[in-house]
Amino acid sequence: MRVHDTSARWSNARTAAGRARRPAPLGWGAWGFTLIEPLVVIGIISILGAILFPVFARAREMAKRTNCDSNRRQLGTALHMYAADWDDQLIIEPTQNNPHPGLRRGLHPYVQSRHVFYCPSAAACEQYAQSTAYAGPPESIIGTEANWAQGYITYRYYCFRRTNARNTNFRPQIITATSPSDCWLMADWFRQRAPQFPHQFQHAGGIDVMHIDTDMKFVFGSPNRTYLATSCQSGVP
Repeated sequence: MRVHDTSARWSNARTAAGRARRPAPLGWGAWGFTLIEPLVVIGIISILGAILFPVFARAREMAKRTNCDSNRRQLGTALHMYAADWDDQLIIEPTQNNPHPGLRRGLHPYVQSRHVFYCPSAAACEQYAQSTAYAGPPESIIGTEANWAQGYITYRYYCFRRTNARNTNFRPQIITATSPSDCWLMADWFRQRAPQFPHQFQHAGGIDVMHIDTDMKFVFGSPNRTYLATSCQSGVP
């Protein structure tokens, strides 16, 4: 009888020890989540998103701007190749504004793709280009088959024979490959009083310009006023 009692006590002790080692089931207590934890995580993610998303957007736009600079540089190189074949004379267009069928036809043999005539950020400004609410006639600046056929491109081109009807202060500008280095050769699209230019630059904030030597610069302020101050327009070397 005494042996049986000892075995029973030993069995009960082992059972109690096993229960003591067994972890408590997960639930809403110390081992589980309360409603606060998911809300805190969601809040942290929201804050990080608000900080990082604008950074990513600016980085993406900077990549487009670099691509745009590459496009203009390729076009500038093609223009100098054209000029080398034509006694330093560049292609002459009616005005610096669209359409540019002569530029499209003249440079196409010197460039590998028609895409270099169009800025990657042009779509963001297309609504302002087509609008009738701003100075000058509406136009289209994105790369479509219709635009390519008619010579509508994104960039402004500054070798032209006629006074600009939009701004009578502009003089005809027939430049050559040896013109003064501050003369504008090509620039990003802009339109007077339009609220936005390519690459998220605001009105009168400035644009990217390629000069006759294919040097790329960001020009601050109103594009028209800055352009009129160049030696090719002011007549001051």
